[in-house]
Amino acid sequence: MPAKKNLASTIVMLLSVFAIALPSSADTANPPYRLPGGAAPYDDPFIAAGFRALFTCSAHFWAGRPLTDIVDIELLDTAPLGLPLPEIDATRRLVSAADGEGRTRIAAFRDSMGCTLLPPHWSEADIPKLPYVSLPPIPDMADKPFPQGDKARPRPNRSQKALLKKAFDGTTYGDGTITAGVVLIKDGEIIAESYRPGFGIHSGYRTWSTAKSVSASLIAIAVKQGLLDLDQPAPVPEWQAAGDPRAAITVNHLLWMSSGLWGQGNNTNAVYFGGQDVVSGATTTHLEAAPNSRWKYANNDTLLLLRALRHVLGNDLAYLRYPYDELLHKIGMFHTRMETDHLGNFIGSSQVYTTARDLGRLGLLYLNDGVWQGQRVLPEGWTEFVATPAPSRPPEANVRGYGAQFWLYGTFDGIPAGTYTTAGNKGQLSTIVPEHNLVIVRTGVDPQGHRWNHVQFIRDVLDTLD
Repeated sequence: MPAKKNLASTIVMLLSVFAIALPSSADTANPPYRLPGGAAPYDDPFIAAGFRALFTCSAHFWAGRPLTDIVDIELLDTAPLGLPLPEIDATRRLVSAADGEGRTRIAAFRDSMGCTLLPPHWSEADIPKLPYVSLPPIPDMADKPFPQGDKARPRPNRSQKALLKKAFDGTTYGDGTITAGVVLIKDGEIIAESYRPGFGIHSGYRTWSTAKSVSASLIAIAVKQGLLDLDQPAPVPEWQAAGDPRAAITVNHLLWMSSGLWGQGNNTNAVYFGGQDVVSGATTTHLEAAPNSRWKYANNDTLLLLRALRHVLGNDLAYLRYPYDELLHKIGMFHTRMETDHLGNFIGSSQVYTTARDLGRLGLLYLNDGVWQGQRVLPEGWTEFVATPAPSRPPEANVRGYGAQFWLYGTFDGIPAGTYTTAGNKGQLSTIVPEHNLVIVRTGVDPQGHRWNHVQFIRDVLDTLD
């Protein structure tokens, strides 16, 4: 009898163990949402609803803006679909957005994480499973001078005042463009600054692909710490099977957008707005060209760099703290959040929420050769490296070039050699002009199809310098 009792107890224990590992009935009924390369149509109502939930969540809970303004700005591109208005739950800090076809997308806000879009096979009951890291409160930097703090006294000259007005008129630098903020930093000081109503020094916007330059900075720090080697294969764990040709892709190849991987370029909408996880979207595509044999802009190349960083750190908490401990808080970017997918992977090719001043701080770090307040943050030579044309994309006159997760503007007429910039959809730009010890920041919420003429803006800024 005791033997039977022990056997029964063992069976119960094993069943309990396996129950933990097995998916819930909800997960079984609704398998994870996964599309090749994380690509999906932008105008799919399901994707659009995710877009609306996520943007409303970040703009409202992080930037403090009302739904009425969010509808007019962030949600304008999805207006033709006629979807219901998102619903904001201020108490639980959630946003729900229906796709008009019976599906509802949910984004959840946490102070240290920004907003996270739930995957379609999760419900509100799964929110406690979302990744979380504790960060210190944002310090009061009102009395500390910029760039470490908020205290600044811009004194624009007459030409700069006129330039600021043109930047916001919606016509001079592109019909229909909507500028959110402009900050001009010369010799380490803000010389001119202006914001659209509803935006300011502590309220921001999604960086879109300017996030790639932030992520590249994290990779730089990992290189400095000996965690990654630019010339060695990228340590992506999903590529380590014997004979996997992707194992030949180096960290450099990913930084240069030269991985050779199949993908739909800047279309990773299933990851951004569908709730697909980064790993299933970015690590499962095949090679269609030899690494470093071609240049192809690819969100997944940046996501793979961050996948490699998470792997070499080997500690999820360290990974979630890494951007803040190693970069953002060191250079005063306290009003910046790097958002993740539901499994804790940074969506660092686009999903960073920040302010114009914080982008100015990033630009200053690069302008100062990776040194901040006397402390070297980026490895020596890094700023020259990112501003050097990628081998698979040689420079052309009057064509925007590409370095390592930064765009190059030095071949344009009237723009000094060595000028380079971050660049994100809708006009998120932090431009470094070493020849003039200058950083030019422009953030925007330009509607789809309306493009900001940054080349001309740079030229005009240079013309205003005393």
